Amino acid sequence: MAGNKTVDTEKLGPVFPESTPSVSSRLKAFRRQFHTVRATAGDTVHLPCRLSPEASTAARELRWFRGTDCIEVFQVTVGSGCEGSGKLTLRDVKVTDSGQYRCEMLGEKKEEMSVIHLHVSEFKLVSRSEDVGKPSHVEPLKPTSKQQSSPDFGPHVFCGHDVTLPCYLSPETSAVAMEIRWFKGTDCIYLYLNGQVTEGRGYEGRVSMFTDELQRGNMSLSLRDVQRSDYGEYRCEVTHGGHRVKNDGVRIKEFKLFSLPENNHSLIPQPFAVHAGTGNDVLLPGFLSPKTCAVAMEIRWFKGTDCLYLYQNGQVTEGRGYEGRVSMLTDELENGNVSLKLTDYHSDGGEYRCEVTYGKHKMENNIHLHIEAPACFRRFNKGPKPVKTPKERKRRASDSSDHRPKEPEKPGRRWSNDMPLLDM
Repeated sequence: MAGNKTVDTEKLGPVFPESTPSVSSRLKAFRRQFHTVRATAGDTVHLPCRLSPEASTAARELRWFRGTDCIEVFQVTVGSGCEGSGKLTLRDVKVTDSGQYRCEMLGEKKEEMSVIHLHVSEFKLVSRSEDVGKPSHVEPLKPTSKQQSSPDFGPHVFCGHDVTLPCYLSPETSAVAMEIRWFKGTDCIYLYLNGQVTEGRGYEGRVSMFTDELQRGNMSLSLRDVQRSDYGEYRCEVTHGGHRVKNDGVRIKEFKLFSLPENNHSLIPQPFAVHAGTGNDVLLPGFLSPKTCAVAMEIRWFKGTDCLYLYQNGQVTEGRGYEGRVSMLTDELENGNVSLKLTDYHSDGGEYRCEVTYGKHKMENNIHLHIEAPACFRRFNKGPKPVKTPKERKRRASDSSDHRPKEPEKPGRRWSNDMPLLDM
């Protein structure tokens, strides 16, 4: 769900000196926690009051204040502690609930533990029409999701095609009188203000909103003729009555070609290597991500610069020297499988490239095919010996001289028991 909450927290944890002689001295070192929480009217908000183990043991009572008014009191059983508890819950919040909230602990003395600034807006932005009007639970200390820190929500689009970036006001509210801005990164690509529209550089004539849908809070942006430079993250920002809200972001994602069908392709080496034995059949893998039908696409397989296989409009053309030896799994094209089967090969090792074209969009993937000789051949053909430099040969000769066997003595006279003997 986009736009349901924005959480900006600055958390200062407990800091204690190495020597802590008493609970009181430890609590003096405890530093207040500060948070900023943003919510929308109708949401349920949970405001935390986190205590260290030492503070928890010493606590007798927790009090929540809004301004100077005490609005909630938590009694703590002596010795039981209340570590991590003391959460204040506000249901069906209103804009008038905005303000500063403060948590105090009463123990050996009064300690201010947490200060929270709550901002409640009249509306929020969501990316799905079915989420309009649904209240949210705001948990400021919960870890932010990957989508919030780096939005991954959004469509996959081919170059040259059109796409709609969704954004809706929740609850359903007219946006006719609001200021609406769409950004790509830090660049404003579309501005709607006082009924007038300004388009960003490079987006002239390609971006628009459904103005007849503004009355219903639909601020979705239409982007036509998507270009490669259009891929990336987009955000919508709405200003009205002193309130400014943003959505969580929408990402336009590119269709790609990979050597493995898995969702996570970050560990796939490039180029992908395939090992096979001489004379066997081998499959050079290629998969569209995300999975999409490739029946209407143009598919080419190359070895070097030579096209060895072409699939176009349902027709197949095989390259010279590959007639009858190359094929695709045509029944798998609907699943985005564009792998090439190569049969009866002997000297076909090297670099292969798959190229898939759909309109203006082109995807490529490289594969290196290693042809391995039979084991019996590899045993007797270990390849040429490495070439040694003169310095290496001299060092090797020096190292082996100490271990060189002594030359046999020349024939001559030997003595035994004081009697001369002749070598024959």
